[in-house]
Amino acid sequence: MLGRLFRNSSNYAVGSLLVTLAGIISFPLFTRTFSVAEYGTLNLISSVLLLWTGLGKLGVQQSIIRFHAEASAGSHQITESVFLSTVLIGMACTGAMAAAALAIVSVVVPAAWWHNEQAAKLLLPLSLLIIVRVLDSGVVNILRAQERSFFFSVYNVIRKYAALAIILTVMFHFVPKLEGFYLGTFIAEVAAILLMLVYFSRKHDVDIKKFSPNLYKRMLAFGLPMIAFEVSGIVLNLGDRYVIQAKLGGEALGQYSAAYNLCEYLQTVLIASFGQALMPMYLKHWESNGDEDTKRFIKRALRFYLLVAMAVFAGMLAVGQEILTLLASDKYLQGGVVIPFVVAGFLIDGLIPILGAGIYIHKQNRLLIPGVIVAAVVNILLNIALLPIYGIVGAGVATLICYVFLAGFAWYLGARHLRVELPVLDVCKFAALATIMYFVVQSVYVESRLLDLFAKVLTGIVVYALLLLAFDKQTRDLLLLLKTRH
Repeated sequence: MLGRLFRNSSNYAVGSLLVTLAGIISFPLFTRTFSVAEYGTLNLISSVLLLWTGLGKLGVQQSIIRFHAEASAGSHQITESVFLSTVLIGMACTGAMAAAALAIVSVVVPAAWWHNEQAAKLLLPLSLLIIVRVLDSGVVNILRAQERSFFFSVYNVIRKYAALAIILTVMFHFVPKLEGFYLGTFIAEVAAILLMLVYFSRKHDVDIKKFSPNLYKRMLAFGLPMIAFEVSGIVLNLGDRYVIQAKLGGEALGQYSAAYNLCEYLQTVLIASFGQALMPMYLKHWESNGDEDTKRFIKRALRFYLLVAMAVFAGMLAVGQEILTLLASDKYLQGGVVIPFVVAGFLIDGLIPILGAGIYIHKQNRLLIPGVIVAAVVNILLNIALLPIYGIVGAGVATLICYVFLAGFAWYLGARHLRVELPVLDVCKFAALATIMYFVVQSVYVESRLLDLFAKVLTGIVVYALLLLAFDKQTRDLLLLLKTRH
């Protein structure tokens, strides 16, 4: 099981790394092409689209992995064709309703309420992207449920690079600035989802006649309560954008968004990749082997996650601001102050599917809803209170506080069904090793900014690996096992 977890995590991580590389390539292009205020507008629009996409999914994306585990085990006599037809057709319909609702809102709500005139103008045509993104969520979650980590990664990589090529072509040759960015985005995302729909139709015989109302009702019953979870999660992640725009203006929003996006690239490669691989595995493992085996597997997975998380935090604390200014330019230097808080928040967020595994296994996801709602509301309130005093640092602190609360809440609820113990001694050990790594990295200096960053990252990886080999027996045993099998 750990071998499969490592293989699937590696596939997701490599795919995410390549996708993130495209983001790193585009990051300096966009931060330099757009003004800081325009970059803030781009992130404000992205937040609105993400919110409405969450509404359009109606929580069904949460149901895909859980119900596919039943289908693959032969429960309820659901075929793969019926399952896929039901998911894709159902999500297309709910996505269309959400797109229509956003179009109406963009016309009815006064432009002044957005605190950004350009964002208000672009939302009406961009409402069509909601259908595309809801369907795309269905597609990628189907691939995750099927544990097709390699295909999942290939699809995401091709889509990302093709989209980047189309966006840059449109922006620099046809339509400049934000309008060109979103026109290119629309062309690329529509093309990608159409190709995937054709693929599923041919391989799995997706057909409207195979749509199962009963299955979709069951998936909605499981997923519908999660709308509040989905929307609150989006508000928790991105709601601070609107408050920053209103309280501090577009320049501050651009600074904060650049730093936040940089941390998000890291989250995509490491944290999200691990969660994508882990959850389908422990769900299927529980279906086949029960509580005790699943608990042991999750315990080992948690230890591995903490080992990596400590190194990631120490590394970003050491070089995060250098990476930001190197990629985005010195005009975003002030945004670097939030990196430690945002990275710590993301790493704690990554613990939720592990500590709260019992919730997902026993289909009790809805129990998380009050916690996510509270976290989202508190995040907004903390931003309102802290931004005037501490600037964008207040937004970073609010993010961290809310993720700590949410992870603790998930851990408490999950323990009712499957108790996951936090390995405190291992946490202390990894934290100590990461601290040593941090001070060693801080001592490295090369005159060239690029070479200095490369030297620090390489030094950090080597030092932490050597420290693990010296002080962590389980790491040594794992390497010996892999060597023996090889």
